[in-house]
Amino acid sequence: MINNRSSFNYKLLFIGLLLFCFNPKVAQACPRTRNPRSLAYVRRENNRCEGLQRRNISSSTFDLISFSTSNINRYPKTLNIRVRGTGRTRPIIEVQSFFRNYRLDRVKARYTAFGFNFPLKTGVLRRAAIPWRKLRSLAYINRNSNRIYFPVILGKSSGKYKFIINSPRRNTFPIFKIRRNGKTILSKPRKTPRRGHITLTWKYGKAPAGIYELYIVNGKGKRRTFRFRHNPRWL
Repeated sequence: MINNRSSFNYKLLFIGLLLFCFNPKVAQACPRTRNPRSLAYVRRENNRCEGLQRRNISSSTFDLISFSTSNINRYPKTLNIRVRGTGRTRPIIEVQSFFRNYRLDRVKARYTAFGFNFPLKTGVLRRAAIPWRKLRSLAYINRNSNRIYFPVILGKSSGKYKFIINSPRRNTFPIFKIRRNGKTILSKPRKTPRRGHITLTWKYGKAPAGIYELYIVNGKGKRRTFRFRHNPRWL
């Protein structure tokens, strides 16, 4: 006969399994493959997970999906991905494209005196015919349960940052700005309702090194603050 404590434990286990199965944020499996020509999302060369995968259920709120700088206008055979400024803390690097549900993550970037570097062979990107303009890149570290973002350098810096927000629902953004120490550096409000990918470009010029914020408020009053590091010496 099962006592009350055992019954309670079984219930907890059952609830946990349900949460695991229905939680859209649970990482998808990254199986190994013996077929390097496959376009499926698999472990490749034991240093990354890459390929096409079914996309998880998206959030109903807007979110930052890309913070990068790049000078590329076509894919080289090897695309150099760099992230600087994290010290020896390995950043989480994610590259994706909504064009064909492409994803690159679990990247084993190599630490150098110039930050973390990862030479990505672009065979999968080219065979999947994903336009380079459709790439979305993020790098961040978690500190005190908060994310701090760092620019992803694809190839070389272009002298400007590109931030991309994904808004699953139509929204206006009366406040869409970059600020530092409470001072507005750039303001680009969006008064026409839009959904999908919304881009903000910042030519950082001689902006000093430090922690900045991408601060956004949508038409319904939802506020998001994305903190990021900038240093012209990294670029």
